[in-house]
Amino acid sequence: MTNQGQLMQPLAAVTPPRHMAHLVASRSYLSYDDLELQDKLKHNPYSYIQVINPDASRDANVPRGTSAFFEEIRRGYLDFKARGWLEAASHSEWYVYRQSTATHAWTGVVCNLDLAMCANGGLKTHEKTLESRETLFATFLETVGFNAEPILCARPDDAPLAPEADALMEEVVAGTSHTDFMTADGMRHEIWRIQAEGVLGKRMAQTWGAHSTLYLADGHHRLASSQRLAKARPDLEGAGQILTFVLPEKDLSILGFHKEIRRVDMTVEAFEDALNRIPHSRAEAFDSNAASPSVPGEVVVHFQEQAWRLTRDAQSPEATDADFVDAHVLKGVLDIQDARNNPRLKHLPEPSRPELGWSSRAAAHPDRVLVLLHPIPFGHIRHVADQKNTLPPKSTWVEPKIRSALFIHEFQSA
Repeated sequence: MTNQGQLMQPLAAVTPPRHMAHLVASRSYLSYDDLELQDKLKHNPYSYIQVINPDASRDANVPRGTSAFFEEIRRGYLDFKARGWLEAASHSEWYVYRQSTATHAWTGVVCNLDLAMCANGGLKTHEKTLESRETLFATFLETVGFNAEPILCARPDDAPLAPEADALMEEVVAGTSHTDFMTADGMRHEIWRIQAEGVLGKRMAQTWGAHSTLYLADGHHRLASSQRLAKARPDLEGAGQILTFVLPEKDLSILGFHKEIRRVDMTVEAFEDALNRIPHSRAEAFDSNAASPSVPGEVVVHFQEQAWRLTRDAQSPEATDADFVDAHVLKGVLDIQDARNNPRLKHLPEPSRPELGWSSRAAAHPDRVLVLLHPIPFGHIRHVADQKNTLPPKSTWVEPKIRSALFIHEFQSA
């Protein structure tokens, strides 16, 4: 079922049975190191990790990133459904989902977005994407026939009906949840399921469903890939929607997203000289143990066993620190002309920081430069999106992150 004319729409999601949700849902497989991944594959046969790693879980002898590999993923997905480890809802629903720790909680709505309305201004974006990833993930989606990882969107706090929508969500979570479990990282996950045709479901459509403008916080590649699929396969039922987690703007958590540039062939003296010649900024060497920037407008750079603080002045024309780094540090100093596709450039989210700190990471890799950025305030992100501008790739790290396969949107009967 789709709600014609509404950006936000209920869906009949595929989900794990409530008693198996803690076993099936997984972090993104890219977040596991090799030892963690092998442990999951060995000790938890119900994990979605088994589905998306067919070469390890079922010894499928096919190259990763190929259509044949994706077909093996689809076979594993169908097997999970046949075993009852994933179940399709019999009717369209709205899903209120809360993720919480001892100190913080994120509560929002899981639903579908209409991709045509997204393209017509309903969903405002702010980041450039990597073309190679767009193409690969579009092929993945078309082959497997489902999406198990929602994009993350922010509903403006000043949107019409925002108070009514948030009050309804609070009313829902005051009741008993359908699913409630803890994961090993100390995160609690709760889900409330609301039938679209019921009284509460109709109120959801009148409040949350009435929102006509959202901001994409995380998932630019998933959005771009889904839009590619929708254009290429208009015949594919369900391809015109994208699975989404929408929460109030004020509840987003934005962390730093840093840069690591590899195979740097410069002396420390030449590198420092290049930093000093960057316009509209001041480079200051400092104790490398003072790792990260403390305010917007400040960028910290590590190379070998030294560190510099770059402070932008008021005449700096770049809208954000990410634009400044892209223009002057990546392009100007390190000759990274194409941040979308250069294999020398890696992006490091704040949670991945080594326990010993960034300076130790830099010292351990003398041919690498680390560039650390202060988180971009969401107000700046909104401004960029409203102006129809974009930030460089991987400029923001936004939380919460939803576990894969907790909600699944299918594009074809499976």
